[in-house]
Amino acid sequence: MVGFFSSHALAEIAPGLASFLRQSQQSLRLIVSPFLTEEDQAALREGQLTAASLAKRSLDSSIPDANALAHHTLKCLAWLIAEGRLEFKIALMRDALFHPKVWLFHADSELAALHGSANLTAAGLGRNREQLSLSRSWHSHEGQLVCQRLQDEFEMLWGGGDDTCITLDLPRAFRDRLLRDYRTDSMPSEADFRTLWHQAIPNLNTAESPKVTVRPVEFKIPKWLEYRAGDYAHQGDAVDAWRASEWRGILEMCTGSGKTLTAMVGAHELHRQVGSLLVVVTAPYNVLIHQWCDEIAQFGLRPINMSSCPGSKGRGKEIAQARRRLSMNITPLEIVVVSNDTLVSSEFQSQIGTIDGPKLLIADECHNLGSAGFVESPPEMFDYRLGLSATPVRQHDDEGTGKLFAYFGKPCFEFGLDQAIGRCLTPYDYFVHFVSLEAGEMEEWRELSEQIARHSWRIEARANDDYLNNLFLRRRRVLETANAKIGSLDQLLDNEDLNRLQYTLIYATDKDPNQLNRVNAILTQKNLSFHQLTASETSDSKLSARVLERFQSGKLQVLTAKRVLDEGVNVPQIERAYILASTTVRRQWVQRRGRLLRMCKEIGKTHAIIHDLVTLPPGTIEGEHMDEDAKKIIRSELERIWEFARLSRNGARTGGPFEQVERLRTALLGAN
Repeated sequence: MVGFFSSHALAEIAPGLASFLRQSQQSLRLIVSPFLTEEDQAALREGQLTAASLAKRSLDSSIPDANALAHHTLKCLAWLIAEGRLEFKIALMRDALFHPKVWLFHADSELAALHGSANLTAAGLGRNREQLSLSRSWHSHEGQLVCQRLQDEFEMLWGGGDDTCITLDLPRAFRDRLLRDYRTDSMPSEADFRTLWHQAIPNLNTAESPKVTVRPVEFKIPKWLEYRAGDYAHQGDAVDAWRASEWRGILEMCTGSGKTLTAMVGAHELHRQVGSLLVVVTAPYNVLIHQWCDEIAQFGLRPINMSSCPGSKGRGKEIAQARRRLSMNITPLEIVVVSNDTLVSSEFQSQIGTIDGPKLLIADECHNLGSAGFVESPPEMFDYRLGLSATPVRQHDDEGTGKLFAYFGKPCFEFGLDQAIGRCLTPYDYFVHFVSLEAGEMEEWRELSEQIARHSWRIEARANDDYLNNLFLRRRRVLETANAKIGSLDQLLDNEDLNRLQYTLIYATDKDPNQLNRVNAILTQKNLSFHQLTASETSDSKLSARVLERFQSGKLQVLTAKRVLDEGVNVPQIERAYILASTTVRRQWVQRRGRLLRMCKEIGKTHAIIHDLVTLPPGTIEGEHMDEDAKKIIRSELERIWEFARLSRNGARTGGPFEQVERLRTALLGAN
């Protein structure tokens, strides 16, 4: 993005430009002011010719003089445009000067930006006293923000601009005669810009009828998707079960079994039956919303991402356009992707309610909708409903589960981990590593347990008490943040070949940020390349996408995370996981294994490895006497260990997790 451009600048950067063009097939993209010299305009017009004709015209056996070299530069400019190696857009502002000076450079997923005062002219690059600053996305958080802001602005302008600045392709600029000769001794006036602006948008001040964007849609199942046979035949069975339930119900399918694709096949079958259809997909997190949009695009559809709309007015505009397209039969199907928070808002429900015709709601991780916000204001306007969850039953919440089933229908199809492993999920080895609470940690556990016991009547009364819930959280935090886990992780990593360590995930607790910080410090000390992925990172979809891309390509060896990766995020490359913190919620146990066991042929993944750091009371392994508090700790951990061990590949091996389970069971019996 540069205020002014001169072909003489190409001569200034010729060596580097030639090297780039020779070593890469990528194009250069320029957004410039409309004020160009007559010679440059002529060269740009020539760029509309074929590259072959330009090459023929530029061949000359005579020795070039200075004037000939200048003409040669212009011919090079025309040739680059004709070849598609140099793309031009002209920026017009209503009554102001387009005057940025920004250079953006991409290398894989990284971005560098030069920004300052230098125009893309020979004087700006070679003679003037100018100032440029360098920002790098990988160098600092501030650099990342600057690069991303400039990149977003460039892409916005490249896509057509906004209300104050529009961008036009060269052919239209020539056709509408929007280019002007620029001389350095004659600064463009505001009158020049107003004239150009109104030439480009002649009907700007006239009343226009609402425009309906025509978007050809052909809803089709990808040819590569085999859902009726082979390892994924369960997807076709799931669709049949949903159809048999009259298009209402929940698919209880483990993570990694293809719930998203199954849902889209189901929507396709419903569309074939009912015709014109509005589909709303809801998901609990932004990262899942963007993932859904990518999956939907594979079915020939263009989803409307509500999280990308500028506020309620933007969402209303998109929904209004979708309504017009459906009512005018411009599109046979519209699909909107929203967050759970947007779904339950009265504003969104009111807007969706204005659309006539059949409507389908697809709810990803639908167990989240058993909470008060949804059950108190369910969107009743949906004729057809499909819930997706590996664990739709809400643990310790029968009322929420009942209302969830009342809205969607009960689970109409089940496909668990035991069925998926070896078919659409990889096998896994499970290793248990016992760590002991320190004396002070055990004492804190006892004190919290005593406080909980004094309020046990609240549990029996089923009172939702914040004070009591906080006691439970604090007691669980004692186990999840046990100090010995950090030392154990340090030793386990030392047992690995750190130079070859890849595709590794470390789960820390979400109840205390200090543990994640300590984990990151260990990785830094060992010179491992890593990045954390928490709610802070996933709130920025572009940042989280860059982090995941670097991890998936092997540039990052380790991801450190909290619970944010438990639901929906698709990272099939993960081969190894260290679990420092795990809750007593069964849903998490299923989700985490499904996350780790996804197949990935690209890296030759054959199985996954899970290291589980399990907290025990002091003296447990040594066979010391245990009181009732100590037994509670063992029972709470033993249930999870057995659940992970029973489906593991190495369960029955000598020294395997079955033996560890028996050690704990024996310790409990001995304690009695």
